[in-house]
Amino acid sequence: MKKLTYLSLIACFVGFQSVAEASCKYESIIPNTAPDQFYDNRDGTVLDVRTGLTWSLCLYGQTYDASNNSCTGAPTAVTDWSVALNAQDDFSHGGVTDWRLPNIKELATLVEYACFDPAIRTEVFPETPSAPFWTNTPDAEDVDPAPLALGRYIDFYDGGEFNDNPAVSRFIRFVRTAG
Repeated sequence: MKKLTYLSLIACFVGFQSVAEASCKYESIIPNTAPDQFYDNRDGTVLDVRTGLTWSLCLYGQTYDASNNSCTGAPTAVTDWSVALNAQDDFSHGGVTDWRLPNIKELATLVEYACFDPAIRTEVFPETPSAPFWTNTPDAEDVDPAPLALGRYIDFYDGGEFNDNPAVSRFIRFVRTAG
């Protein structure tokens, strides 16, 4: 009897895990992005053909590995908005240095609202954490930089936009205008 109960619990757990992994509901929610909207340049960048923006495949703190078109290392989470804004000065990829923090509208174009945990096309941007990401958009109610300016961010767990809790670490995905 113990063995049967144990096996039943394992079966329930495995079933629960597979449900948790199926985070996109395309059959019941119309997708707002399409995989063919994004073109993987296979050089560590992804072109959004709809917006004309080029996105870094890797997050701030990671390194692009051309041998398997993937990112290595752990992304760097940044707590302070001013540090996030200045991080673009330290980022270059493919000899290009005009990478920048996206504004809230630009970053929102990556959100796939039919998905959660993370709310993004993982076939295009694999290994994107279900976590908040910085934008360069200031909080309209707190544009004064003293004592602590707040920047808006998008939480890729569900695609929500926020400007609260400045002490929470957030990730960075850089963008540039294609060209």
